[in-house]
Amino acid sequence: MNISRWMPGLAALRDYKPAHLPHDLAAGLTLGAVMVPVGLAYGELAGLPLAGLYGSMLPLLAYALFGSSRQLVVGPDTAMAAIVAVAVAPLALGDPTRLALLAAGLGVMVGVLCLLAGVLRLGFVADFLSKPVIVGFMHGLALVIIGAQLPKVLGIKSQGETTLDQFASIAQRLSDTNLTALAIGGSSFAVILLCRRFVPRVPGAVLALVGSILAVMWFGLDRQGLAVVGRIPPGLPALSPPLLTLADFEDLLPVALVAALLSFSDTMITARGFAARNRYRIDGNQELLGIGMANLVSGLSQGLPISASDTRTAVAEAAGGRTQVACVIAAAVVAGVTLWLAGLLYWLPQAALGGILIASAWGLCDFGDFARLWRFRGISLAGALVTLLGVVALGVMEGILIGVVFALVLLLRALAFPVDAVLGRTPDGGWHDTAHRSDATPVPGLLVYRFSAPLFFANCNQFRDRIEALVAASPEPVRGVVLDGGAIVDVDLMGCETLSEVYDELAARGIGFAIGNLRDRVRHDIARGLALAHGGGITFPSVAEAAEATRER
Repeated sequence: MNISRWMPGLAALRDYKPAHLPHDLAAGLTLGAVMVPVGLAYGELAGLPLAGLYGSMLPLLAYALFGSSRQLVVGPDTAMAAIVAVAVAPLALGDPTRLALLAAGLGVMVGVLCLLAGVLRLGFVADFLSKPVIVGFMHGLALVIIGAQLPKVLGIKSQGETTLDQFASIAQRLSDTNLTALAIGGSSFAVILLCRRFVPRVPGAVLALVGSILAVMWFGLDRQGLAVVGRIPPGLPALSPPLLTLADFEDLLPVALVAALLSFSDTMITARGFAARNRYRIDGNQELLGIGMANLVSGLSQGLPISASDTRTAVAEAAGGRTQVACVIAAAVVAGVTLWLAGLLYWLPQAALGGILIASAWGLCDFGDFARLWRFRGISLAGALVTLLGVVALGVMEGILIGVVFALVLLLRALAFPVDAVLGRTPDGGWHDTAHRSDATPVPGLLVYRFSAPLFFANCNQFRDRIEALVAASPEPVRGVVLDGGAIVDVDLMGCETLSEVYDELAARGIGFAIGNLRDRVRHDIARGLALAHGGGITFPSVAEAAEATRER
């Protein structure tokens, strides 16, 4: 058994070049400094500050061993923390100990699902999250986070089951705004955005963390009503499996399925982007194993479910990181802070964490995506907006489900009513769409028809109706019909039966029918699937040969 096949990190460590160490060391120290405030912020979003730090240690080591990307940084992120806050926290009924148990259990379940998918080589499943769904989800998630964190920045309380309810509650309580909290949270948000815009190499989250802690300690703001994180127990997490009941498992399973799909999709998108930029390839199924092991380890070490982080990966790359050794060093930095500097985090204001999270949410937004979707196709924009509204009005899980169902409906509609064309002969002897080629001339008495989709149960009636309509609309009597099957990538039994019925219906009217340009597998399927003996006699290698055959009949 080749261990390096399952653990690419071992091979990378064996072949590690000492010249990379200074770059990885600098990147690891920078990344670790960023991961402390970010991990705390995502943990706070989920209601478990420590779990955010725990999810920023051992999972990085697990991914470094099992992942295929040289640069990807994993850890708690906006989507995973929001799922815990929205879909898991209600199950805990206000009990923080139970919330920690359920969050860790969710991490283990996400990890196991990803590992199973990796072993079964199901990496293609991530493609079911279409671009419009991802765009709508990310922007909806940004609004969910802003709605949850804005009260901390304003120093007020808010209520509401949905994001819309929360914004309405915030509007009613604006007069109660705590100006100190607003100053701390607003300045944290501004520092991060300014650094991101003008000095991207400077970690704005670290400046916000240090500056807000110093302000609280210097001016005693915690004694003036400013909410702070409070005591964080020092020490490393103990490895222990979360003991879930059968009822817990049943409650968490649908959440875990969605979280696993999101985690892997985000990981693939980020890993592919950085791999393309640095000219190497990644293995989708190996990424499933990598993010699966990282989630499993996170759950066993009491951390949050995790995913890839494009911003932290960019931080590591900008700081000179060359390999996963940078992530190992970053994990050591977070562990060191948790062991020896946890006391300083007592004075970290909640408003600063809120500002950091709102800045992260703002980073999820790319309003140009909506313009690109609109320019490409209006229905794609509709898919994004439906998902966004579902997330904001109903919740994260419901919004994703609505978006996926909407996308599947559009896919089925496209398959049921596919693009088709009437072909004509061009001077070079080819057959092309008469609607797009002015030199494509229809052959008198011959209808050449292209059907650009798999021929299966959902579009058989549409296929038959289109041929009947085109034959009826022909200005000259049709003596032969040729189906250009080059774009038919698959056919089911009902499709074969429909072809047989079309053949018989046309033959009864004295019209020949033949199929040309089929792929080998589809041609064999049609020959096997047709009930009549003419199954193999109506398929030809080319459209021209099929056309000639109809003339001879």
